[in-house]
Amino acid sequence: MKNKSIWSDCEKKLFNKVLEKLVIESRFNDYHLLNKNLTALNCQAGAFILYPGIIESSKIAGQERNVETLVTELGRKYSNEDMFVLPTKALLGKCLIIGKINLMYMVYHLTCRENENPEVKNQVFEFIINYLLSILTEEVLLQLLNNASNTIVLKKVTKALANIWEEWIFSDKVTFIPELGKMWLTRKRSVPVFGTLLGTHEYISLFQNVDNICKDYITYATSVSDETSALEEFLFGLPHEELNFVKNYLLNNGKQNINCEEVKNILGKDSIFLSSKTEDPLELYRFYNYRRKCASSRLYGKMKGPVRTFEENFVMYLFTHQNYNFIISKKIQLYSDKSGSDVK
Repeated sequence: MKNKSIWSDCEKKLFNKVLEKLVIESRFNDYHLLNKNLTALNCQAGAFILYPGIIESSKIAGQERNVETLVTELGRKYSNEDMFVLPTKALLGKCLIIGKINLMYMVYHLTCRENENPEVKNQVFEFIINYLLSILTEEVLLQLLNNASNTIVLKKVTKALANIWEEWIFSDKVTFIPELGKMWLTRKRSVPVFGTLLGTHEYISLFQNVDNICKDYITYATSVSDETSALEEFLFGLPHEELNFVKNYLLNNGKQNINCEEVKNILGKDSIFLSSKTEDPLELYRFYNYRRKCASSRLYGKMKGPVRTFEENFVMYLFTHQNYNFIISKKIQLYSDKSGSDVK
């Protein structure tokens, strides 16, 4: 593990290119700042490596610790103790991933002022997307620890988390659920038209750009009321309550269809998540986080509407109906939201 790098060859080339540019432009303060942040992240990686492996067996005060005991502890305590029951290595790894995302944004601000260097910008955002997919996958799995009652699912969720935590700082591994990543990036590229709010355009846009296992879930979700509502939130970028408000507005005013600007005016909103083309990768996280908070509010407030996000429902479907087991694989390509396919 000590020979593994937290940066890919492409990332290293990018950093060298940016550092060289800063020297040429005599921006020595920016040069030293970027170097200090790179050094800090490499030091964090060194600390991460020093911690014992999460998927390895060990003993503390004579008590066995392994993935099975982690399954038991997280299943029993996570809903109440939250981060305090998570392995320190997992928390340190997440800090490092967030640090890498922030560093990439620093590179963007240092080199892409006034729309210059579009090639660098695209490359930076591509790296950020890949890190975000790991963070988002962990968020979804942790939510399932709170909400899932099926012991088989809980075991699969915990083992998936353990594998992600073990490897996610390294550049050569895919540490997110690929099917989930495909759904997110397809949705990020698909702008809703709203129209009749039946979702015909939105369903087709999603359906025609995902693989068969994703299509199977979409078909399944449309037959389950709560999951249909969560899928609609995912498609339109609006919570259940606001969608119903706009639907009632159409009904009461005898309107057949509606556009995005009208929806914003009716709801008194300045923007709707992923309702227009956006380059900022973090919008994907904001989009998920907003729906997650809405679902949690309904769950604890016993209100009508979906109590799990589309993503949680999808992973539950994978782990139950598809007998899916998440395995960390070697990264042979980056996931990109610039086109319909992944790029090397």
